[in-house]
Amino acid sequence: MQRIALTTWSIHPYLSDGSLDLLDMPARIKEAGIATVEICHFHIPSTDNAYLQSLKAAAANAGVEIFSILIDAFDISQVDNAADIVQVQHWIDAAATLGASHVRVVAGEAPASDADALQRTISALKALQAYATPKGVQVISENFKATASTPANWLAIHQALGYGGCADIGNFANETRVSDFAQVAAMAASIHVKASYDDHGQLLPAQVNACLAAARQHGFSGPTTLVYDRPGDRWPHIEALRQCVLAAFA
Repeated sequence: MQRIALTTWSIHPYLSDGSLDLLDMPARIKEAGIATVEICHFHIPSTDNAYLQSLKAAAANAGVEIFSILIDAFDISQVDNAADIVQVQHWIDAAATLGASHVRVVAGEAPASDADALQRTISALKALQAYATPKGVQVISENFKATASTPANWLAIHQALGYGGCADIGNFANETRVSDFAQVAAMAASIHVKASYDDHGQLLPAQVNACLAAARQHGFSGPTTLVYDRPGDRWPHIEALRQCVLAAFA
C-alpha cells in the first residue's frame, strides 16, 4: 500500500488555535488513516530534549512514522549564509532526536536565474549533509521558493547531492505543472500532493493523477504527503485528497 503522509501545515489552524496539541497529533492523524507525518519546524514549540522525547513517544505509541522536519525558514542561497546554516543544524539535531529520517531545507530565495546563488545552495546542502550523516538524517530540498523553483535547478541540486528530493506538485506553475513534474519524477524521494480545486472547493484530480502516474513509471516508493491549506474544515478535504492518492496508486 502507498505510504501516505500528512504535513502538519495541512492542520495548521488546529495546531495554532490550540484545538489540537502537537503531542496529540499522531493519534489524530492515525485515526484519519495516515501513518506518516512531516512536521513543520514552527509547529514544534520546544526543542528541549524532554519535549522532543515526548513527541517521539507520542508518535511511536500511535504507530506513526516521523519522516521529516520541514524547515521553512532561513536562506542558504545568500552570500552570508553562515548563521542560517547554524540554525538548520539545530533543526537537524532536533530531527535526529525525534528519530526523523529526513529534514527538508529550503534551497533559498535568490532568483532561479542566479547561478552563483545556486552554487552556494549546493555547497551549503553538501555541508549540511556531512553534518547530518553521522546523526542518521538525510538532507533534502524542494521546489519551494525561488532558488529551486525550476525543474532544472531542482535537478541540479539533487544531482549534485547524489540522491532525490521532495517534489511538490502544486509548487510548479499551473500551466506547466505536469510537464515540470515529469522532469523531476525520476529523482523524487518524496512527493507533496497539492491539488487544484474548482470554484466550489471540489478537488480537480487530473493534474495529481498525471503527476503520480509519472512517479509510478519511475518506481516511486517514498511518502506521498497530503497538502491542504484552503478554508474550512480540513479533515474532510484531507480525506478526499487521501482517496485521490490511493486511487492513483491502485
